[in-house]
Amino acid sequence: MAPPTDIEAFFGPGGVLARSMPGWEYRPEQQRMALAVAGAIARNDVCLVEAGTGVGKTLAYLVPAILSGRKTVVATGTRTLMTQVMEKEIPFLQEVLGIPFSSALLKGRSNYLCLQRLETARDHPDLFQGIETTLRRRLQSWARTTETGDFVEWTDEPESLGVFSRLACHADGCPGRLCAHHARCFLFRARSRALEADVVVTNHHLFFADLTLAGGEEDTGVLLPADATLILDEAHGIEEVATEYLGRTVSSGSIGDLVRDAQVLAMSGDPDLALRVLEPSRLLAGLFQRLLIGLAPREGRFRVDDHPVPGEVLEAWHRLDGALEMLGFEAEALAMSLERPSGIKARALEVRMVLDEVLQGRSADRVRIAERRAAATGSLSALPLDVSEALQNRVFLQGRPVILTSATLTVDGSTTFLRRRLGIPEGALEEVLASPFDFASQALLYVPRDGPEPGDPRYRAFFNDQVERLLEATGGRAFVLFTSHQALRRSVEDLKDRLPWPLLVQGQAPREELIRRFRATRGACLFATGTFWEGVDVAGEALSTVVIDRLPFDVPEDPLLAARVEAVREQGDNPFRDYQLPLAVIRLRQGFGRLIRRRTDRGMVAVLDVRLRRQRYGKTFLRSLPPAPLVEDLEDVAAWCRRHLFPSGRRTGAAPAHRRSGASHEAQGNVAGEDATEPGR
Repeated sequence: MAPPTDIEAFFGPGGVLARSMPGWEYRPEQQRMALAVAGAIARNDVCLVEAGTGVGKTLAYLVPAILSGRKTVVATGTRTLMTQVMEKEIPFLQEVLGIPFSSALLKGRSNYLCLQRLETARDHPDLFQGIETTLRRRLQSWARTTETGDFVEWTDEPESLGVFSRLACHADGCPGRLCAHHARCFLFRARSRALEADVVVTNHHLFFADLTLAGGEEDTGVLLPADATLILDEAHGIEEVATEYLGRTVSSGSIGDLVRDAQVLAMSGDPDLALRVLEPSRLLAGLFQRLLIGLAPREGRFRVDDHPVPGEVLEAWHRLDGALEMLGFEAEALAMSLERPSGIKARALEVRMVLDEVLQGRSADRVRIAERRAAATGSLSALPLDVSEALQNRVFLQGRPVILTSATLTVDGSTTFLRRRLGIPEGALEEVLASPFDFASQALLYVPRDGPEPGDPRYRAFFNDQVERLLEATGGRAFVLFTSHQALRRSVEDLKDRLPWPLLVQGQAPREELIRRFRATRGACLFATGTFWEGVDVAGEALSTVVIDRLPFDVPEDPLLAARVEAVREQGDNPFRDYQLPLAVIRLRQGFGRLIRRRTDRGMVAVLDVRLRRQRYGKTFLRSLPPAPLVEDLEDVAAWCRRHLFPSGRRTGAAPAHRRSGASHEAQGNVAGEDATEPGR
């Protein structure tokens, strides 16, 4: 097949897509997006494209990028989309475009097995307690045969994920080209393939990690082609990731890695020199924990700026700083005596610099945060309040094409909010393309008019009753999405014995495994928070309703949010109208977007937050959502479900008889899973 000479020849009626895909339908929105992307690439412009569900945005940006003949980096927000691009869209285009091009998948360090760490775990198992001998031997066998070293090849063993994080590649302590295993290093092989490929598929985290490394040492320099066309998919999430990578953090995990690497070094050298390394290293974990407990009195995130640093924290910090300084000096001396590289001194210095910034920094453009998790572990961070200037200078004004796309770039039809937050240059082009789906007939939006607001003590019982009645109308087949883990736990506890459908709960298994079980289990109901609000694609009858507990405003007490609210107010803007509300609108749009994924899908979104009707700002949410009919009565919901979900009276999602009989949840889930079949398209 001859390659197409223009966008119309690929996307237009009678074009390559029409000839290559049975059942294909012409989508003018897809063609418009492809033309916008092609124009931006030709002019080295920045371009924003909001593409509603069903537009087909992945092909719409890949085709013009490949036809342009220049290297392209696609950075996505989720592993699911990375896999889809690499395993579905790119092979399809390699077959039908008629243009030869190469591609490579590049993930972050933590996805790849570190051969040096695996060797250390074999030689010093006491330093890697919890890694069973049998599993370690299996990993050693796998390391001899795998081409990629990517832990995704072990996805059927979620119980091993904790082991993988300890044996993965880490920037800390990596000797780069000086490593004895460099020739076989899976990470550096992946990077080499990426630098040579025409199309590189990666994620936001690695892109921003690469951005912060640019200009560093040779072994930690630019990993992605600096002049390539940059496509940032799921671009609504960029600010959050950029904040993490443009800030500075030290965690219990990074302290633990530093201690372990110091111990490994000590075991290789002269006993006297080794003891001088071990002595300070043994102090680090305990002193860091004292810092964390002193700054974060319980689990959660706390703003260090809010109160004077307690005296006992300052004392622990000074002792920790001294131990780090001594460790760096002694580790360097030991490494020189062994004539081998060691990054311990540089890493110890970096930790000292971060602690100094967190504990006595007074920068007006950063917020200092202590985050405490279970078992008194956590992190200390100094995060930027505003990433717009850094992104403008380091991403958007680099003289190369940059395409930002997502299904949710606008609030009330405008891209102004994201343009400001991301520092997108004035004059950047944009296209706002609605979904080609018919939401008026495919979807229903239910918002109760009467009922307590989420802050009311009566809301918990109201929410549970509403969920039970909604799922009865849809026969289960639901995502029930929460804005907090606490609300999730309470609802599961309240409803687990009341719902006659298989119940899946976030945390029971990795996200991909839960989605697999959900698709395969008839009538399943998935209760989840956070990452399940976006990047999850379940088409067909498996998912018929999305229930959202409340409008997804950030917790006002969150230290980063509070600091940004102050900054917006100081600029003379309204923090709620100009920051908090737009953030929540985009998140609600993402949650709504889980429902309708194909033209044949039918379903309902229920937002059980009466503020959506009562408060004036509710109109902004409603105008930003897809144009589904809005109802306020559960009888109307039941009637719509009977008409659209079960037109013949067949309730494919109804609970099987053994579920209604009161069998245990464990037994019910097993039987349902064994009997289940994948819903038809």
